[in-house]
Amino acid sequence: MNLRAHLVAACLVLSPAAHADRLFADGFQIPVPPSQFPIENGERQIPSGPAADQLAWILGELASGETTTTAEVSAHFVAAYDPATMASFINSLRGPFANAIVTDVVTVTPLALAVVIASPGAPPPYGFVQLQAHYTGSQLVTSFGVSNFSGSVMYPADQALTLNQAVTRFQTLASDSSVLVGRINRLTGTCTAVAQADAGTLRATGSIFKTWVLGGLTDQVAKGEIDLDENVVLDSNFLALGALLDGEPLGTALPLSDMTALMIGISDNAATDHIHHLVGRPAIDAFIDHSGVADANVLKPLLGISEQFHLFFSFPLATSTSYVNGTEPFQQQFIDNQIDPLGPYLGGGAYNNESLFTLGSWRASPFDICNAFSRLRRAPQGSDALWLIDHALGASAAQPDVRDHWNRVWYKGGSLESGSNGLLVLTHAWMLENTNEDPWVVIAMANANAGGIDEYAVQSVTGRLLQIVAGM
Repeated sequence: MNLRAHLVAACLVLSPAAHADRLFADGFQIPVPPSQFPIENGERQIPSGPAADQLAWILGELASGETTTTAEVSAHFVAAYDPATMASFINSLRGPFANAIVTDVVTVTPLALAVVIASPGAPPPYGFVQLQAHYTGSQLVTSFGVSNFSGSVMYPADQALTLNQAVTRFQTLASDSSVLVGRINRLTGTCTAVAQADAGTLRATGSIFKTWVLGGLTDQVAKGEIDLDENVVLDSNFLALGALLDGEPLGTALPLSDMTALMIGISDNAATDHIHHLVGRPAIDAFIDHSGVADANVLKPLLGISEQFHLFFSFPLATSTSYVNGTEPFQQQFIDNQIDPLGPYLGGGAYNNESLFTLGSWRASPFDICNAFSRLRRAPQGSDALWLIDHALGASAAQPDVRDHWNRVWYKGGSLESGSNGLLVLTHAWMLENTNEDPWVVIAMANANAGGIDEYAVQSVTGRLLQIVAGM
């Protein structure tokens, strides 16, 4: 089982409600800043970082007249890669992607990225590049692949769907699904549906719960209780299953901005538990109370990754169910006395409480998520808090052909997957904004107790929803 956000694969409590108008004027009614990945001469600009710098080297190798050698591969890739095989692969890319540039950014974080490349002016197929690199040492590439991309993630059958037809189609993809396509009013912060299906119904969120962790963090940044320039030190107590950070040396110090980009952009679970610990559950739960959820008690006390996984795998089902159905005081006592003493969950466990993936994990409705986006968006323009929110939620767009249509793209998604039954939870949530316009949200949540959710069918329909909204 893993918990991950697919690549194609915070409400800030700043002041009493009486000051809400001022906060909206600060946060909403000022022009949206330039894209996180601006375009210059047709090419997306990507900030320096371990993964980005290795991508820059590979793109340099695709220049006409270059030849990649085995020595160069050895200097840039971990030893697990055969230098001759990788050199041959990079040299083979130079034909279809000569002088390639980045034309679209799907995801960029320090440890992993996904981008679209193409020769300038070339027609499809483009190259869909996925790359991972170490954060420390020589920052060697740990994973690299390129696949052909036609220019669309949609199946032909979905490409002509109307908005209502796409919503209806999504509801057929899993037994318990919800969709919200709506707007956030910049004056009131209110979420209003344009099209929806069961958008007020609780669904398992997967990693979307990390949005509330981000909210608790940025609340403290806004109050001056956590400094934006603070480093977070990699600690064995907060490693977690399914985390790229688990492969980095203990004691590595990461800037807070890198840690949040990893938590949100690639849903790194160790980054999440480090930030969950840094912020503290009381601050996160206080954020939940003000985030606009219909029932804050559903999410509180907000569990970290290892805490939730212990409920899945370390206790008999009856014991874990008693936690899920217990009062908040009982749950907090259970966490303190039974879950946290177990330490980080890194696999194994005597039990498999798969029924809790949908009914006993983090749960919220699409409207709850929209309200959380709205409250996050209220952070004052120019503040460290809003910069950190933008940096984290802007790290991924989940799919190609999203950023070209918007000045601001925020995304968080997640999943819960069983080794035997496939995906039981698959969720996507976007906030999309252009200057002087009310932001749009597209939130699609698929749950299936029996598993078997088709991630590519979900990707296709959400791709159509995003295309429709971009045209509206």
